[in-house]
Amino acid sequence: MKSNAYGHGLAELAPVAVEAGASMIGICTNPEAEVIRQLGLSIPLLRLRLALRAEIDESVSRLDIEEQVGSVDAARYVSEAGLRRGKPVRVHLDIDFGMGRSGFFPEDRAAILGVLGGKGLDIAGVMSHFPASDGADLRTTHAALGRMQDFCAGLGSALPAGAVIHTHNSAATVRLTDQRGGMVRSGAACYGVRLPANFENPAALRPVMSFRTWIAGIRDVPKGRTIGYGSLFTTAKDSRIASLPVGFGEGYPRALFNKGIVLVRGRRCPVVGRVSLNVITVDVTELPEVALGDEVVLIGSQGAERVTFEEMADRYSSVHTDINLMAGHYNRVTYV
Repeated sequence: MKSNAYGHGLAELAPVAVEAGASMIGICTNPEAEVIRQLGLSIPLLRLRLALRAEIDESVSRLDIEEQVGSVDAARYVSEAGLRRGKPVRVHLDIDFGMGRSGFFPEDRAAILGVLGGKGLDIAGVMSHFPASDGADLRTTHAALGRMQDFCAGLGSALPAGAVIHTHNSAATVRLTDQRGGMVRSGAACYGVRLPANFENPAALRPVMSFRTWIAGIRDVPKGRTIGYGSLFTTAKDSRIASLPVGFGEGYPRALFNKGIVLVRGRRCPVVGRVSLNVITVDVTELPEVALGDEVVLIGSQGAERVTFEEMADRYSSVHTDINLMAGHYNRVTYV
């Protein structure tokens, strides 16, 4: 549920996750942990990135976040914080099997054994993250899984019996169902967004967010007129152009100029011209019955048609989370 639950609303959805049976919530920042604690939820929290030292100090004193530890220096600092508190800090050893962002290399055996034997730490788990579990070829992911299993087995009695082994992000959780280990870290899958482009989501994974507005203005625009900043669109015929009170200031990506698609009265209509800070212009020429105040679906379903976050992201070479975050940040989210 990091990054405000991928833009879907952490405060709204954290209680839903607990009610649904989640045993732990993944976050990144202390303010995210603060939101969850202020909701009265005592569920364990795992930080899904390296922590700043100031974040560790605050967490140890009052937020009780389980931390990733992927270096001797990080382990030492967290251990000292636990000793000062008088209670060990629960940590998860981060092992790098190809992601390359952080973590011990598996060959750093002496350093890892030193951390396992240190005071001030309660080893709650061993974790890794797969860089290619959403790819067409899963051979490197299978290889990493095998190396992780061998690595953990090689630690023997140095690894506490209760430590949970976890490697699976959303794509791995859905695609590698028989090798999930003791825990999975589902992110995007929780919100029903597409995982790998070459893999069809199970039917149960349905989008939970829609992004909607209403028509604020309609103009009859003669052939040959330009629309928007930079005059990047010229009407090829006499056209009807609707103005929507949404722009990149409300989270609709500016990069979707002349590329975006919206739904009006169940029909797909193109975004024409620049996306402004607070206005989008849409060609509704083929809908003579369209009227002021009609609902417009920017992301979601209307009638038999739908526009997905993934489709929009594909149109400007981004990822679904980019639009999820922007739409969720600027607007009151509608759950479907």
